[in-house]
Amino acid sequence: MLLFVQQKFIFMNVQKYLLALSIFFCFSIGSFAQDSTSTYTSSEYFPKAGDVGVSLLFDGLIDNISLGSNTNEYGQNLLFVKYYLEDDVALRLGFGLNVNSYKRQQADSVGLALVEQDSTFSNFNINVSAGIEKHLMPTKRLDPFIFAQLDLTFIGKTNGEINLNETTSAGTARTQRTIKQDGGLAVGLQAGGGLNYFLTKRLSLGTELALRFQYVKEGGTISDNTLFTPVNGNNTSDFTSREDQVNTADVGVRPNAQLNISYFF
Repeated sequence: MLLFVQQKFIFMNVQKYLLALSIFFCFSIGSFAQDSTSTYTSSEYFPKAGDVGVSLLFDGLIDNISLGSNTNEYGQNLLFVKYYLEDDVALRLGFGLNVNSYKRQQADSVGLALVEQDSTFSNFNINVSAGIEKHLMPTKRLDPFIFAQLDLTFIGKTNGEINLNETTSAGTARTQRTIKQDGGLAVGLQAGGGLNYFLTKRLSLGTELALRFQYVKEGGTISDNTLFTPVNGNNTSDFTSREDQVNTADVGVRPNAQLNISYFF
C-alpha cells in the first residue's frame, strides 16, 4: 500500500512538471514565431532564410580536442540540423538511432561431455527532437538567441536468448531460454539561450545553456521462458513473469554549457 501511494505521488508530481513545462514550451514557440524582422538586422556573416546548418560538439582539453555529435538528455547521439524559416527564426531538428546487439559463444569440456552455450541480447532506441529558436540583438559577428525544444526517445524492448547444448556419447541435451523485457519512453523539455560567434561567413563557434526537464519510464514486464529437451524423454518448460519498472524525473540546469562549431549552407 505504501509503495502504491509513493508511486502515485511521484506520478502526480511528474504530471505537474510536464504540464507546466509543456505550457511554457508552447508559449515560447508562439512567441518565437512572431514576425520581428523589423527589429532584427542580419549580418553578412549570418545564415539567411532557407539555409540549413549542421553542428559538431567540441570535447576534450586544449591539447586533446575532438569533435563529436550532439547528444540528448538521455545520452543518445543525434544527427542535429537547423533550418532557418526567417533570418531570425530557425527550426531545430534531431534524429537518433541506436541498435545494440550482443553475442557470446562458449565451449568447454566437463568430464566426458562437451558443453556449448550461445548468448544473444539486442535492443534499440529511436529519438526524434524538434524545437525553435529566436535570434535577437545581434552585432556584426555575435548572434545571441533563445530556444525551446522537445525531445522524445522511444526505448525498444530487450530480447535475449541463451542456448545451452550438452553433448555426451548418449546424445545431446538442449536448454533454450528466452528473455524479453519491455522498453519505455524518455521525454525531455528544455528552454534556454545561447550565442554564436561567426569566424567567417556562415562558420561559427557557439555555446548554449538551458533549463531542462526529463522524465523516463523504463521497463515493465519481464518474461522468462526455458525449454529443456533431454536426450531421452519428453520436453519440459518453465515460464515466469515479473514486473520491473523504473520511473525517474529530473529538473535542473544542463550541467555543462555546450561548445559547438556550426556551418550553414
